[in-house]
Amino acid sequence: VNKFLSTINISVPKIFEIDDSKNLILMEDFGINRYDKIINSLDLKEVLLHSINSLIEIQNNSQLVTNYNLDTYNFSSFKTEIAEFVDFYLPFKNISKSIVEEFIIIWHSEFDNLNFNWNSFVHKDFELSNLMYLHNRKEHLKCGILDYQNAFIGFSGWDVFSLLENPRIYFDNKYNDELIEYFYNNTNQNISFGEFLNQYYFLNTARQSRIIGRWINLDKKNKNNFYSKYLHVTLKRLKKSLYYLQNPKLSKIYSKILVK
Repeated sequence: VNKFLSTINISVPKIFEIDDSKNLILMEDFGINRYDKIINSLDLKEVLLHSINSLIEIQNNSQLVTNYNLDTYNFSSFKTEIAEFVDFYLPFKNISKSIVEEFIIIWHSEFDNLNFNWNSFVHKDFELSNLMYLHNRKEHLKCGILDYQNAFIGFSGWDVFSLLENPRIYFDNKYNDELIEYFYNNTNQNISFGEFLNQYYFLNTARQSRIIGRWINLDKKNKNNFYSKYLHVTLKRLKKSLYYLQNPKLSKIYSKILVK
């Protein structure tokens, strides 16, 4: 992490900083103000804007894509993730095998219909629990970012929906449209805003589905209901994303699943 954050030369808060003159690694204490713990005591729009501005800084630094040996997202990655919904949530709801097969076919065909260009750095876990509030910093530097270990190359807006569509905490989404457009306008995009939104909600719908399957699986493994308490939030996020996606085929198949 220290080499990664110190080498990319962007103004994102560091956990570690290397002092080459003394051959030392200096550690910075981010404190205890994790966003998910204090989100209700802060100005929501300000917090989200600082976070989005950090993402803009990251997205506009091409070294993140070219200088690091990160895996590139593809359909195989997508299939593995959506399989969590298929393997754990659908059996949990006693969904018939014919609907399961139809579900997989539709996701595959709709994925192929989108012109994805996997060319951007993705933190992947850019959620409130990995963001620290640094009140003494200015602007986006108030957002300390943790846990880069799952990073990959993929869709530029992935971390935006990870932030705005938190599957554990349902906060007001009245700023989402404004912040999504703000991110799009301030990053180097090679697709129209309409295409960006379509890919954004497509991948977010898949992500919320995967997380629902994961909640079920984790509780089954641990023999408790710790993660199931988040299901109502994640399902709400999923239904909202489906609504904005406006994909008739996916909406129809989910209508057969979510009513149960």
